[in-house]
Amino acid sequence: MRILVASGFFESELPSYREYSYCQQLAAAGHDVTLMCGDASHIWTGSRVKLKPTQPTARDAEFVAETGVRLFRRHVFLRYSDFVLYRPLLAEIRRADVVHLIEFRTGTTVLIAALAKLCGKPVVYDHEQRGDRLATWYSRADSLWRRQLIRIGSLFVDAVRHTVLANREHFVSCSLRKVETVFAPLGVDPKRFYYDAAERSAWRQRHGIAPDAPLAVLTGKMQATKRVPEVVMACRQAGWRLALVGTIAEDVRAALAALPPGDELFIQQVPAHELRAVYNAADVAIFTTFTLSWWEAHATGARLLVPDSMFSRLVFGDTAEVTRYGEPEMFRIPDEEYQPQVHIDAPLAAALAALRVQQPAPQQRGSQLRFSAQTQAQALIELYQRVLARPS
Repeated sequence: MRILVASGFFESELPSYREYSYCQQLAAAGHDVTLMCGDASHIWTGSRVKLKPTQPTARDAEFVAETGVRLFRRHVFLRYSDFVLYRPLLAEIRRADVVHLIEFRTGTTVLIAALAKLCGKPVVYDHEQRGDRLATWYSRADSLWRRQLIRIGSLFVDAVRHTVLANREHFVSCSLRKVETVFAPLGVDPKRFYYDAAERSAWRQRHGIAPDAPLAVLTGKMQATKRVPEVVMACRQAGWRLALVGTIAEDVRAALAALPPGDELFIQQVPAHELRAVYNAADVAIFTTFTLSWWEAHATGARLLVPDSMFSRLVFGDTAEVTRYGEPEMFRIPDEEYQPQVHIDAPLAAALAALRVQQPAPQQRGSQLRFSAQTQAQALIELYQRVLARPS
C-alpha cells in the first residue's frame, strides 16, 4: 500500500510524535510510506509562552535511514501560530493509495485534503485539538479560525481518528457532515520504552537518590495549565522526592521560584533513551493532563497517577498500575484544562500518600506491552483497508 502522511510540522528528533511513529511502524509492516511536512519548528517565536524553537530537521537523515520512509520537507512561506502554508507536492498525492492528514488547524492539511479528494484518494484524518480557549479576544478569534479550518476539512475526510474523547466531541461540533470516528491512542515503541532494573539503579545513583527512596516524576512541556507548582506542593506534603524533566515556561518558572525552597530535581528535556531511564528510576509518573507520555511511562512499568476522567476510566478501567485522583468535574476542557477555581494539590497529595503504603517492590516490576506501537499500527492499516474498500 502506498501511504502519504502529511502534516504541518515534523520533529525528526522526537520518536514519540505521531508522524514519526506512524511512518516508522507502517514502513516496518512493509508499506511504501511518504511523509510530507513543513520545515518550521512547532514552537512559534511569536507565542506568549517563551520557549526556545527546536531544530525540526536535526535528525532527518537518520530518520530516513532508520525507517526507509520517503521524506519531503516543504518550505513554509507563511506562518502564524499553528497555521502554516507550504506548497504540497501534487505528484505525491496522486501517487498515494491513501492520504493520512494530521491536524487541520495547521492550514496546509486542509488544502491537501481537498487535492486528495480531487484526485479520488481516500482521506484519513487525525484530530487532536480538545476544545476551545476563550479567555481572551485573541484566543476566541483563534478558536473561531481553527473551527473554520476543521469545518472545511471535514468535507473531504473518510474517517477521523482521535486520542481522547474530547477530541472526538470537538471535531463533531465543527464538522459539516457525519464521519466515522475511531479511538486511536498513539502506541509506544517497546524497543525504546521498557523496564530495565540496571538503568533504574544507575540513574538513581547518578542523581543521589537512595534505592528505596520514593521518587515521582513530572515530564514534558511544563506550562501553567499543568499546575506544576501544585504538583510540587503535593509531593512535598506526601513525602515524595520529585524530578521535573522537560521545558519549563517562564511564568511557571517564576511561580516555582516563589515557593519555599525544596529538594526537587530539575532536568532539561531529554531524548527518548534518557526519558526511559527517568521513568525506570521513578516509582510513580504524575500526569495532570493527557499526554502521549502516558503510554511511554506505562511501558516501563512505572505506576501512573492520572486525573480521574471519563477518558482515563475508559482507557485504564481498574488497571492496578494506574491510580486516579480528583473527579471529572474539575476540568473545563476534559483532560486538558482545569476549572480556574479548582486546585489539585490536595487530591494529589492524598493519592501520593496512599501510594506510599501500596508501593510494590522494584523486583516485582516489569515492562508493559498493552499500548505497543505495533498494535496501534495494525489497527491503522485495517482502517486504511476499510476506507479503500468503500465506493469512491
